[in-house]
Amino acid sequence: MDLSLLPPIRDSGSFRDPGGHVFVCDERVVRTVNAVALENFRAVEKTGVLQQLAELGYLIPTRELTSQDIDVSTLKGPRGEVPSVVLEHPRLPFISYPYEWTFSQLKDAAIAHLDLQIALIDRNVILTDATPYNMQFSDRGVFHIDVLSLRPYREGEYWIGYNQFCRLFLVPLLMEAWSGVPFQPLLRGAIDGMKLADAQYLLPARKRFFSINGLLHITVHANSERSGSSSNKASAKIAERPIPKSRYRAMLTEMRAWISSLKTGRRTKSFWNEYAEINSYSEQMHDAKKGYVAAFVEQADVGSLWDIGGNTGDFSAVALGAGARRAVVLDGDLDSLEKAYARRKENALPLLPLVMDCADPNAPMGWRQQERKGLSQRTNADAVLALAVVHHLAIGRNIPLQEVVDWLVSLAPRGIIEFVPKDDPMVQQMLMFRDVEFVDYDEAAFRSYIDRVGRIVDEHRVTESGRLLVTFERTP
Repeated sequence: MDLSLLPPIRDSGSFRDPGGHVFVCDERVVRTVNAVALENFRAVEKTGVLQQLAELGYLIPTRELTSQDIDVSTLKGPRGEVPSVVLEHPRLPFISYPYEWTFSQLKDAAIAHLDLQIALIDRNVILTDATPYNMQFSDRGVFHIDVLSLRPYREGEYWIGYNQFCRLFLVPLLMEAWSGVPFQPLLRGAIDGMKLADAQYLLPARKRFFSINGLLHITVHANSERSGSSSNKASAKIAERPIPKSRYRAMLTEMRAWISSLKTGRRTKSFWNEYAEINSYSEQMHDAKKGYVAAFVEQADVGSLWDIGGNTGDFSAVALGAGARRAVVLDGDLDSLEKAYARRKENALPLLPLVMDCADPNAPMGWRQQERKGLSQRTNADAVLALAVVHHLAIGRNIPLQEVVDWLVSLAPRGIIEFVPKDDPMVQQMLMFRDVEFVDYDEAAFRSYIDRVGRIVDEHRVTESGRLLVTFERTP
């Protein structure tokens, strides 16, 4: 494909680094290298780490394009820069953010980041940042995607990204490990993380003062941050007291060992992570539901499947077994998603669990509300599953049934939606303490709302209480 024939679009989140930017040309992703970053890039490239660490799974694969591949004049940065070099990366199926990850996912991303740093320092290269936004999950695991954050190591220097690592990796992990508090709302509300001087008060004092790691990386670090230690002072300190590379490396390995030992401090038993075992229909009916999902996927070409309210990923696993190439599980229950992530790792599945309150999907964030995309800006599914979720939104969260249907159908051109009637035992439990009649919540209304935005192409009744599976196709 001749990229020069396609109008490139700069990624809205790629503007901070003057060294280069990311553009999308149709289905291909290119990264520019501007003059200010060229010397460092060539020096890093000369070491061979870009190819070596991509092969080991630490880095995103990279290849350099020629002037015959693309017209560089179409790739100007936000400051008017024309690139010196253009690179191409494989396009990732889905970009996720750290406030959408479970504890285990953020922990694995932190470990992968540190493993990359250790591999780099052994080759006299470092990372100039330490943000989880540069780590992504894909079918091949979790890896680093910003090759311009690599540069040659300078003798005696400190870990440049240490503060950023603590704010965006360490503090969120400790919030859940030490305080039992989910970190996702913190990261969702502070795109650059919380200052250590503030975050320390969210962590137990006995951990901050009476453990060596807590004292060093939280308490002392927070005090240093509060005292206003500037980058100029830090630079002067480096000039006066450079540290040997062995100590730099040891700091990384010690941090890795500490993070590897962390475990969630939340209560890890919820109703929903055992929902598959305790729901209100029989195993035979559950198997019929799985069969319906498998048949749907076998008949459709499903590259990407979104499983809304997918719980532990049971039906995503069925869809993958039936031929879907990848699945994204969106759910708000952290324990269920931890099980889904364990399933991904144990079975090497192309399954990505993401923390998402479906009644409050993640919105655009950052500079001009464009730096991090909202869920609706990342819709790329070929099909959607919405099993046993409609009643939770319509009755549990008071969202009008028509709006629930409209939203679900907007996510993909086809899919399966389950309607659970009012006389189902699960819905009866939900209605027990509600003083609302939900007059529009019935099967006839459900069908009519689908007909407004698409058509029903198949259906199957799965329980005696009247649970209905509907296969829809959206109106183009």
